[in-house]
Amino acid sequence: MSVVRRSTVRSLSSLACLAVVGAFIGLPSSVAADETFILKQTITITGAALNSFDISWVDPGVHSYLLADRSNKAVDVIDTITKNQTKLAAGAFVGFTGNNDTSGPNGVLTIHHHGTTEVWAGDGNSTVKVIDFKTGNILHVISTNGLERADELCYDPADHLVQIANDAEADVPGHAPFVSFIPTEGPNAYTVVRQIPFPQATNGIEQCQWNPRNGLIYLNLPEVNGNGKDTTDGNVVVIDPRRMQVLTAFPVDVTKCAGPQGMAIGPAPQILLGCNAVSQPPGSGQNAAVMDERDGRLIAVLPNAGGADEVWFNPGDGHYFLADGSNTTQEQLAVIDSRTDQEDPFVVIAKPPGTGHAHSVAADLRTNDVYFPIPNNAGSTLCPTANGCVAIFHSNGRDDPPVFAGR
Repeated sequence: MSVVRRSTVRSLSSLACLAVVGAFIGLPSSVAADETFILKQTITITGAALNSFDISWVDPGVHSYLLADRSNKAVDVIDTITKNQTKLAAGAFVGFTGNNDTSGPNGVLTIHHHGTTEVWAGDGNSTVKVIDFKTGNILHVISTNGLERADELCYDPADHLVQIANDAEADVPGHAPFVSFIPTEGPNAYTVVRQIPFPQATNGIEQCQWNPRNGLIYLNLPEVNGNGKDTTDGNVVVIDPRRMQVLTAFPVDVTKCAGPQGMAIGPAPQILLGCNAVSQPPGSGQNAAVMDERDGRLIAVLPNAGGADEVWFNPGDGHYFLADGSNTTQEQLAVIDSRTDQEDPFVVIAKPPGTGHAHSVAADLRTNDVYFPIPNNAGSTLCPTANGCVAIFHSNGRDDPPVFAGR
């Protein structure tokens, strides 16, 4: 499964660079028993009430938090220093149509490209919008030629390649979910050069991540050859982005991690899986799991820490964050420590109260602030108005220094 990678990577996004460094230099080793996460601030999103949104992203290089805001047909941007907010490409997206499968924006990320910061976002009409972060102008509209939304995406900075999923094609008779590969460099830049269908993915495709340790892309299939309800094993598919081919697929045991959706690359060899569904047999609870990137073995299963859509790893403090909005019992943000040198590794160390039903989360590795958007119908007790908000949390009760100092 190993692939020989180029020894020198000339152009990495700043976020990928920092994540690589954080994964390799190690993290602080002590964990305080009294660690909690406190609410630092809430920010009410301007415009229409925040009812429908999808993925979050933090880019410390441009000190910005980004949110795919369907309610306002825009990508919301919050400056992580000043906390001022703006909107990118407002009105250019489909927005919320009443059906998530045709709504957008969806997945979102940033790429630093020849002096320009680009914001890439999947839309509900099967296109990818590429936006100039500085001006807000749309630079490219890329069709994936699907019938439903272009959804979650990830970026391989070594090969200058974006992978994006059309996950909802599973609901279209005669169609299958697929991923598209879009180069950001070369003669075929900003065009789809290859697609891989996944007819076995009977409940769509979820989060993907590029792994800087081996140069491979990992992709979650919540269910394989099932009934569309996450009652059979899922897969983590391993893809070689240079050849744009599947190398292998690791089965994910439905009795331990049902419906793997969220994914985060942690310290070697960890990959966190946010398991969305209730494990089989019924009544077994909603779990999260930590997978070994080398062979797919589950290193740890975290009982009742599931229900997640997006999950995030912050190399600044060594924490995983899970937006467990579909959890049937807690419906809140969960925080897990990644460090295995503690007496009880992978314990859930915090569940900030009052976060309600939400499914998106991202953290700033420079400040260790955690951004958690809450819709106006979440039942949250944290938002100061009925419009919904972005809640910002920060660790309290521990003095471990961050790996990266804020600027």
